[in-house]
Amino acid sequence: MIKNICVFGSYVTLKHDLIDIVQIGETLAVNGYTIISGGFGGSMEQVSKGAKQGGGKTIGVTYYEFPDLIYHKANEFVDEEIITNSIFERIEKMMDLADAFLVFPGGTGTLFELASVIESVNKGLIEIKPIICFKNYWKLISESLKAIKITNKEFINRNGTKSVNELIYFVQSINELLKFLQNYK
Repeated sequence: MIKNICVFGSYVTLKHDLIDIVQIGETLAVNGYTIISGGFGGSMEQVSKGAKQGGGKTIGVTYYEFPDLIYHKANEFVDEEIITNSIFERIEKMMDLADAFLVFPGGTGTLFELASVIESVNKGLIEIKPIICFKNYWKLISESLKAIKITNKEFINRNGTKSVNELIYFVQSINELLKFLQNYK
């Protein structure tokens, strides 16, 4: 059962007309989900703010050694901060804590997180967990993975999945996201 959702997205606030990340965080919290994020600003702060508005719990997995560090503490909406020693430890901790991954638009950091999760599921390094992209920002990345075959035999046997792009699910609305989370097996 999905309880903990790790959210990946931009560290700066993006002006996305189609995505209200605060509302998504609130809706997830109202429905009993704990939010895990990188703990800083942008999408991470927006989803955490929404989760707190919805009465939910938030976990920020932080790392403070970025070369051009702009954040010196977790955002104010983080209930529990887990400080890591490297970017790799950070993503590994988020993967360990999460039951599912929700990916918003972002830059190379978000791409790194998405790619790390895809690779870890594909190679069987972590248990099978859903990777959900909100809207179609990452659709071209997903399409480029069609030619790459799945190596995780458990995933192939369980879902009949054959190519890596099938590890990624796309939802277009909050209602579609909730339905997916509630029905995922």
